[in-house]
Amino acid sequence: MLRIELKAAQSGQPGHGELTVHGWQEGSDALELTVQRNQDGRYLGENGEWDTSPSWHTLDGLNLVDEKLSGEVGPWLIDPLMLDPQMAYMLQLRNEDGSDKGVLRILGSILSSKAAGNSTHDEKKVERKAEPVIVPVLPEVLPEPPAPEPEVISAPVPELVVVEAPPAPSPQTPVAKKGSKLPLILITILLILALAVAAWWFLLRTPSTDIAPSDTPASVVGAMAACSSQALSDAREDLSFIQACLKSNPSSEQVLEVIAVAKDAKRCGVVQRLYAHKAQSGDAAIAYAYAREYDPAHYASGGCIEAADAETAMYWYEIAVNNDPDNQDASQRLEELKK
Repeated sequence: MLRIELKAAQSGQPGHGELTVHGWQEGSDALELTVQRNQDGRYLGENGEWDTSPSWHTLDGLNLVDEKLSGEVGPWLIDPLMLDPQMAYMLQLRNEDGSDKGVLRILGSILSSKAAGNSTHDEKKVERKAEPVIVPVLPEVLPEPPAPEPEVISAPVPELVVVEAPPAPSPQTPVAKKGSKLPLILITILLILALAVAAWWFLLRTPSTDIAPSDTPASVVGAMAACSSQALSDAREDLSFIQACLKSNPSSEQVLEVIAVAKDAKRCGVVQRLYAHKAQSGDAAIAYAYAREYDPAHYASGGCIEAADAETAMYWYEIAVNNDPDNQDASQRLEELKK
């Protein structure tokens, strides 16, 4: 079984990628390729659509060195695959010397050829909208500062005159009486200010203490609800549910629970896409479960997998073992299938 990888081209040009095939032993002349997706078993056609019968595409410009076949492929392959990169694809190569196949593994982010023109167009729209916003703000800000200045200066003047007038004409005896009351007045004022500051402090702190404890559980509950059996039942479109589920970063247990419900509901698109995406991202538990779906020793008819496939099972067992070397059952089944 071949190990096939696809990543973005070194040139970075959208719609182009680097295809690498490990384990190919049949030479690099007159190569042909067919692509089959696991959702419905359809094949990539000549026009970029998915047909029921296989179409063989000519592979040019690939070099073979030490059983490693590599080269650049263009939009005819990249664009259809990038419409749904979470899907699992089976690629089969052939020439006059022989044929072999393997599951495609997409590494990193790859842009389709249609992505080249969108970013420039969006940036221009943002720049045009941003320019007129700055101009009208300036004349409104300038005339405001001088208005409040005369009011601030005139307000405290009468207060100063009233405070200075009483102590001037008073003799020694009244001064002693007034001096004895001033500490009480100052203490009263300080107490009032302290109470006001305390009230202001607690009023300011109350909203933050109310929000903090309730915000975290709500986000966790929301993430769990996005990838649950109830969310699956409420979702009308498989793709929107899958995107929301994966965006919530669900655990392996959550994904397996949803997959079980999707199996019973015959929503095979959800089953296979969740399996493929989580397994390819390195989730050992999901890769192990997906391998058992194809393993002839564990295959069950009537589900979302049309037939047992030892080579596909080997591919997912390898991912499971690479990410969880302690999984002895996966290692044992992988060795048995290789015999």
